[in-house]
Amino acid sequence: MKGLCEKSKKDIIQDVNFRIGNDITNLTSTLDLESELAEQKKYLQSCLHACNDEVPTKLSSAIEKAESNSKYIETLKEKSVLLKIKVDDFIQRTEPIMGELDKRFTAMAKLEEVLAYLKSYARIEELCAQMKQCKDDEQLVVLYGEIKAMCNKYRNGHRGTYIKDYTHYWHDILKENLTKHYEEHLKVIKWPLSTSGAENSPLPKEVMNKFTNLTRHLFLIQEPEDVNATLPTDITQDQNPSLPIRILLRPLKKRFAFHFTGSRQTARIDRPEWFLTQTLTWIKDHQAFVKNNVQPVADKLQMKHIDAVNEFNTGLIALAAERLHTVLAAYHTQGSKGGVDVDAAFAHAVDETLGFHRELITVTENEASNILSVLTKAETFVQWLAVERKYALAKMDDILDNEQWTEPVAAGVGAAVGALLWVPRGADWFVTLLKTIEDRYAALPQPGHRLQFLELQLELVEEWRVRLTQLLGAAAQELSAGGSPPLPAIVNAAHHTRAVLVQWAHSLHYLQLHYYRRQFQHFTQQQHRTEDTPSTVGSVVLEDGREEPEIAETMSLSEVEIQAKRLALNEVTRRSSALPETMQEQNEQNDVWATDRLIAEQILNVDTTAEDDLEDDGAFAEVSGLLAHLRNAGLALLAEHIILEFKATIRDYKKQKWHAMVTVEDSALCVSTALCGPLAALCARTTCAARALAPPLAARLRALLADHVDRHLYEEVVLESWFNTGGTLQLTHDVKRNLVPAFAPPNKNAQKLKILPRLQEACRILNLDYEDARRVCTALARGPLSARAPPGAVPGAELAATITLPATEALRILNQRTDLSENASPSYVMELF
Repeated sequence: MKGLCEKSKKDIIQDVNFRIGNDITNLTSTLDLESELAEQKKYLQSCLHACNDEVPTKLSSAIEKAESNSKYIETLKEKSVLLKIKVDDFIQRTEPIMGELDKRFTAMAKLEEVLAYLKSYARIEELCAQMKQCKDDEQLVVLYGEIKAMCNKYRNGHRGTYIKDYTHYWHDILKENLTKHYEEHLKVIKWPLSTSGAENSPLPKEVMNKFTNLTRHLFLIQEPEDVNATLPTDITQDQNPSLPIRILLRPLKKRFAFHFTGSRQTARIDRPEWFLTQTLTWIKDHQAFVKNNVQPVADKLQMKHIDAVNEFNTGLIALAAERLHTVLAAYHTQGSKGGVDVDAAFAHAVDETLGFHRELITVTENEASNILSVLTKAETFVQWLAVERKYALAKMDDILDNEQWTEPVAAGVGAAVGALLWVPRGADWFVTLLKTIEDRYAALPQPGHRLQFLELQLELVEEWRVRLTQLLGAAAQELSAGGSPPLPAIVNAAHHTRAVLVQWAHSLHYLQLHYYRRQFQHFTQQQHRTEDTPSTVGSVVLEDGREEPEIAETMSLSEVEIQAKRLALNEVTRRSSALPETMQEQNEQNDVWATDRLIAEQILNVDTTAEDDLEDDGAFAEVSGLLAHLRNAGLALLAEHIILEFKATIRDYKKQKWHAMVTVEDSALCVSTALCGPLAALCARTTCAARALAPPLAARLRALLADHVDRHLYEEVVLESWFNTGGTLQLTHDVKRNLVPAFAPPNKNAQKLKILPRLQEACRILNLDYEDARRVCTALARGPLSARAPPGAVPGAELAATITLPATEALRILNQRTDLSENASPSYVMELF
């Protein structure tokens, strides 16, 4: 078994063990195995001897066959050489004959072409003769179809011109005859239809069969392509309607021209709703008939490019669009003569056109209406923007001139309307004004036009902010003069306007415009780059950290619009996916005063810009920030006005002898007499102002007032007074039991809120035990060097580290405790006062 691999050895051993078996006492099977292997050995040796004997004979026969094949190949080569010689000789002898035959075959082909050329003329003449004698419309249409097929086949040369002329000639004849028959039959079916007639008297079957045949004939004799290319088109129509639709539109065009052009009363240019309403009525009355009786004919003829209903509706819309274009142009000419208020008439026409477009979508279930293209022409669109701006500014002035603009929207309705009780009528009117403008321009198909209206909205919001700022300035002067200006209404108006704009900025409409504006700016920058810059599509990192695809130089404006829509949809999807988490957070803080608690916990920083920066305002980012600044300025002004009276009446409280008060038990303590009146007046004014403000604004106002009171009492009372034990207890009672609850949100535990942090920290310092106070005082007196000492090396260092006030102020408060005075003599302490 030498030379075998391990696997082969294992296989042989396994086979032998299997044949012998497990019984070592019975080895008879080994004899059988030995005899079988011996026979196989003999068989293999015999085969090997046989092969050795046959190899010499097979080798010699193979050599003989190879020699014979090589001789045969040589013979074939000699024959091929002789054959080539014979072929060359034959070609030389037959070359003159082949040349003569080529000439004759060429002449015969030319004669055949001439014969086919003459036959085509003869066929045209034959077809024309048959059509002159034929009286059957069906047969005429078939014959004309053959002529038109020949016209499409032969397009060049004199023959093409000849057949084209005949095609046009017979087309005009057939068109005139079939149109005449069609119009006569339309009178039978009482076209144009009326709604009542179509419902009450169904047409007979034979009448409709004839109408179907005539319609099929008209479809089959459609104008040749060169005629279609030269036909004039309407100002708003992209393609010409098919011949049957054109004939169906003729009586309606006549009626339209009769009623709405010329000097008739129904053609008044200040009443565009008349012809728009009539156009819509005709579409409603006739589109079902066209769909059920004309479109099936085109489908049977496999004219897939024909949409009969759309062609019919487009033809009627083109009439209205052409008349609208004329009316808008007439406003300038007649308005200059003093006969018509141009702006009012133009605004009325725009409103009626947009209303017509909305109703048309409902009726036709097709959003592609060419009526809007009249409004988006350059001159008309510029005038539209100017009129919108003019009337919006006038409306804004009327809003603020109205005495009711400061009243709540839900005034007199009751508490059922909830949050609407604080929204001023003026702010609601202004938001409605912006929404009305959006409803008018939202239907425009081009994002560039919608973007210009967005710029107009931003301009109006800025004008609204400027007017509110002017009112705020006037309110500040009136406050200083002792009046009662509508300051809460101004703050609520700014807050409500901003809240609505932030909500709109997250809608799909404004997100698309926002991204389109940003993408368009990138597109413009790409167009101004040098040609050496490679046109690759990268990404632009936005302010919020997300990446936005960059515009490639090869992208068109339509592709920019598509990319803007995709980005807007992705943003809406992202916000929708994050909505459940937001709703869960809102459920945890489901009361109105949750905002109060959050602001109260951060009372030391009442600036609201951080909160405003967290919101992505999109298209309204700039104006939203300005409105937030106006809102905060109004709140600051209101808080300052309320706190001035408190500061003026708190003088007696500041002059109290805190160093000489009698120590009283906590249960016997009550609010200081000098604080009772000012605090009650402050709470009354705060409650009155909070009721007039939005709940979030009321929370901000409480935060501002609390900060003012905290800072004023801390600086004027705590830092300027000496305190004995009785004074400390009284101040602590005033702060924790009276001042803190005064600024705490309703239904909340005031002790758990971080309100008036300076005063509460000062009270904690004043209430320290004598030993602790002395150790803290020693640690603070050593300054920052004590912070580098090891823990426990400086007594009172750990307790001093928990004080949040500045070290100098904390040390000053401790030194003003009478029990910590450096001079133990009470008489000396009294001399200080």
